Amino acid sequence: MKMKASVRELRIALMSLSAAAMLAGAPAYAQLSTATIKGRLAGAPAAAAQIVATNKASGFTYRTSAAADGSYVLTGLPPGTYDIAVGGKSSGSITVAVGETASLDLSSAENRVIVTGNLQRRDVKTSEVGTNVSRAQIESLPQVSRNFLAFADLAPGVRFDVDPVTGYGRLQGGAQNQDNVNVYIDGVGQKNYILRGGVSGLDSSRGNPFPQSAVAEYKIVTQNYKAEFDQVSSAAITAVTKSGTNVLHGDAFFDRTGSSLTAYDPFQQKNRAAGVDRPSYTQSQYGFTLGGPIQTDVAHFFLAYEGKDISQPRQVVAQRQDLLPNAGIVPDLLKQAGATKSTFKENLLLAKVDAQLSESQRIEATMRVRRESDLVPEDNKLSVPGNEKDRRNDETRFDVKHEWTNGDYLNEARFGYENFVWNPHAKQSTPFVKYVVSPSNTPNNVVDVLFTGGSPDAQHREQTGWLLQDDLTFTGIAGHTIKGGFKFKRVEFDLSGTSRSVDIRREMIDNVTGQPSLIQLDAALAPVGIDYKDNQYGLYLQDDWRVNDKLEVNAGLRWDYEDNMLNDSYVTPADRAAIFGQQDPRGSPAGQTYAQSLAKGGVNINDYISTGNSRQAFKNAWQPRVGFSYDLFGDRNTVFFGGAGRAYDRTMANHALDELQKNAQPGGEIWLIRNNHKLPYTDQISFGLRQAYRTWNMELGYLNSQSHNQFNWFGGNRDINGGYGNQSPIDPLWGSVPGFGTLILGDFVSEAKTESVYAKADKPWTPSTGWGVAATYTYSDGQTTNKEWNNDIFNWTYGRYANAWNPSTLVERHRLVLTGMTDRVLPWGIMLSSKVTLGSGLPFRITDCSAGWDQCVSRKGEGGSFREVDLALSKDVSAGFGKLSLRMDILNLFNTINYGSYDAWGGGPGNPQNYLGGDNKNLGVPGAVAGPMRTVKFTVRYAF
Repeated sequence: MKMKASVRELRIALMSLSAAAMLAGAPAYAQLSTATIKGRLAGAPAAAAQIVATNKASGFTYRTSAAADGSYVLTGLPPGTYDIAVGGKSSGSITVAVGETASLDLSSAENRVIVTGNLQRRDVKTSEVGTNVSRAQIESLPQVSRNFLAFADLAPGVRFDVDPVTGYGRLQGGAQNQDNVNVYIDGVGQKNYILRGGVSGLDSSRGNPFPQSAVAEYKIVTQNYKAEFDQVSSAAITAVTKSGTNVLHGDAFFDRTGSSLTAYDPFQQKNRAAGVDRPSYTQSQYGFTLGGPIQTDVAHFFLAYEGKDISQPRQVVAQRQDLLPNAGIVPDLLKQAGATKSTFKENLLLAKVDAQLSESQRIEATMRVRRESDLVPEDNKLSVPGNEKDRRNDETRFDVKHEWTNGDYLNEARFGYENFVWNPHAKQSTPFVKYVVSPSNTPNNVVDVLFTGGSPDAQHREQTGWLLQDDLTFTGIAGHTIKGGFKFKRVEFDLSGTSRSVDIRREMIDNVTGQPSLIQLDAALAPVGIDYKDNQYGLYLQDDWRVNDKLEVNAGLRWDYEDNMLNDSYVTPADRAAIFGQQDPRGSPAGQTYAQSLAKGGVNINDYISTGNSRQAFKNAWQPRVGFSYDLFGDRNTVFFGGAGRAYDRTMANHALDELQKNAQPGGEIWLIRNNHKLPYTDQISFGLRQAYRTWNMELGYLNSQSHNQFNWFGGNRDINGGYGNQSPIDPLWGSVPGFGTLILGDFVSEAKTESVYAKADKPWTPSTGWGVAATYTYSDGQTTNKEWNNDIFNWTYGRYANAWNPSTLVERHRLVLTGMTDRVLPWGIMLSSKVTLGSGLPFRITDCSAGWDQCVSRKGEGGSFREVDLALSKDVSAGFGKLSLRMDILNLFNTINYGSYDAWGGGPGNPQNYLGGDNKNLGVPGAVAGPMRTVKFTVRYAF
């Protein structure tokens, strides 16, 4: 049954729940894009005293009154520096970060206000496991890509990896699914519903999801986020963008790197020695920002633009040229090999306007545009120029937020629009030809030589969404900050295309004549698509309760619902559905249907056949979240904290398209999704200790996450006895009944778990001290039930082994990340910054069949350790109305070789124990590097 509640009914329900919670003295608040200042005002007068915070950059004011016991809360503050006044008397300034709850106690006596809190220890009374990345760190720490997420690994258990070959980035939290992360920009989730990676365009782009120059700061919440966070069950990142101020500011930059500034990796060196050098290439990034007043203290604007151009080297190398004669098509074919480039172009734009309409009302409007064009070959080594697809990542977002304050109430209403399109398409429409050659001149044993023609990939993935959201904060009950909200989002999906838009021909070149002959033809497939709509609803209540001066308790409850996550009206094609009720033709007893054969193996096929009304949306996404913090001595120096909670996410809509497209092929494979839909979720437990020492902040903690209901495709076929026949233990039983391809079932079945112990220490950078340091060490044990030992959406052997846990190939046992920055060490005020990443290395899965094909097993291989030292040097000089900055970034300063992609094949019978090194010389041999070689980037920037 689909939810029919209107937005009005949801608002009424929320108000009723909020009222009940207020009477009970419970619910709460969290901050996706703002900060809070709270504390106690001691001395006379206390009750009803006015506390006013004025943003020093924009002039916007925020005010509240002290309660009878002297407590006060200022909430909904944009991150920044504020002048605090009590009863019209100044008490100095305080700086707050995104997502921060700053504790600031004041004393009012003898016509003066005294700060009695420690301003260096603000965000300590929180149960969240969070790590802030400041603007100073974003601007100063070394990197090449200008992706602001590059510093997310400062948080315990979080990784941000960039594939050195493709340039694609991946944000990961422990062994959890990469699809279950979320990034919130100014409070708006950037969730990707149609591709992997959690964030729109993150894992399928060489570009950046957001202009780095527009990011003011961000926070990584590893665990125990509050009830306001939705559609996330792994790492959550909440970032806030810059805004215009009362002073006109701007900057422009240009940076460049390329092959002449990048060291060769060992594989490139080997090719170079063989006479195949890498082509030259360049990467250029450029952009500007401009922000200032429209009317001082009233309205402001901000613009940010960034562009990226990449010309990536690619060497097309014909294989097995020793078998090719100098005749026929061979000479002309080989002329197409050699040096070429894969180009990438990105444009990012952010425009923002904010205004204080009155003392109680503020409005903010933001628009973001992203346009990308990426030329991607079918094979990096074998595709000649033209055998490529132009992959588009286009995104448009618009958001309006209205704030209204009245006494103890703050209401935040939001309207948003989003459109994201991923559209790979061929550069030419000629058949895709795979030229092969055979040592025996027979089609039984061939080797690929070169690929020509058009790319067969022609896909269109599009999500369009409209968002209505309202959040109400109430601070009128002493010691409580109560926040509740609702969210309604309507998402429309336009999913279509085909993986074979042109014929795919495999042609074998004759060893003597050099003429090709067709040995395989896969005819082009017509595009198939679906359009459907999904309504998303969310409700939450949260309370931050200051029990006394030492203890704070956080309690929240969230509920989410989607009425059509995976195209629930889909009907399984009649030709597919019919085969299960018919006699199993594979030698089964008379009267035994294919469905009965599957049932013997534990597969009830009726759970997967959709009739158009048999699919059920998940309705029980209740998410309790609780936490506490205890200030041992009441001075915010020694704080115990902990929390536990459940967080639900969602499953990609692209699975529905996979099912549709595969089943549209006559006599093809059979792909079926389970009717009883579930949502992926994670149960989290964390606790720890925060300790201050002078200007240092230190933290020791424990994290435990248990993830369930991850979607996987797996092999559903079983033999007539419900088993796997003579299939190897590491493989499913491929196939189905004659006349159709293999049976693939989709279900919400995979699990992952991660236990971590971490230690953090940081001394924030300040202009007065001129230096800052941050360090995070994490010890982790990550496990998964996925047969591939990762979080792939394919888990082919699911069902063969009950609850089999495997080491996760995504989690290092040990990982240490250190950063530092100072302008006091080198002469002439040169800023020196560095990032050091040390890891014990990722494990990999070894397949060992040395005891026989019917006794294959998987074993753990240990990858090499990871070492990378990055460095940046910058110098500012006065120039005209501003300053000119010259900068050099060096990634992997010591040119350390970090290997990856280890050969994991242990060999077959006749090579005993070769998974330990024996006769198999390639086992454990790396096939690629896992990080950048030494890379230098130069930047020039002018700011005023």
